[in-house]
Amino acid sequence: MRPGKLLDQVGLIQLHLSWYPLMELRDIYKLLYQGVMGAEHLVSSPEEFTRKLTSEFDRLLPDPYGRLLEPVRADQSLLRLNLRIYKSQLGKIEALVSPLLETAHSGTGNPGELRSAWMGFVGSCEQGLILGEKITEIHQFTSWLEKSDFPPVHHSEVYRRQYQPAYRLISSQSIGQLELSFAS
Repeated sequence: MRPGKLLDQVGLIQLHLSWYPLMELRDIYKLLYQGVMGAEHLVSSPEEFTRKLTSEFDRLLPDPYGRLLEPVRADQSLLRLNLRIYKSQLGKIEALVSPLLETAHSGTGNPGELRSAWMGFVGSCEQGLILGEKITEIHQFTSWLEKSDFPPVHHSEVYRRQYQPAYRLISSQSIGQLELSFAS
């Protein structure tokens, strides 16, 4: 993906499907959830967030390949920062804590926006723009989401096993803070 290229929601999902072809519906929903709701639900306290991040980061093997950043919003204002790639390229966990916490507390969407984003995806599927062949499964998953009030979810087992996700959400504005900390 070229930096600065604007996407729409279908383009964002297609981009992720090109990177992660084994994505299941819950993984697409998680992508949309993160794009709308952000990561604040993962931060019980700054201390606990830092402890968990440091613990996970210490266990990760560095990976010099792949994408450091992946958009979770079509406007690319919120991204996934891949920790393995970060560790291989830059390596300093201390530089991450403040920008990640700032991102988490920078505000989130609301359940109505999340529902609208998901229903936009469903509409795109019904129009055959994306995943039209899975429309029955999509409607079943949508019924579950509605009954469960559009909850946060984990990645599917297939996604976790195949791609071993290790990332945190970071705002595009906070990336500039990281670059400043790298320069020093």
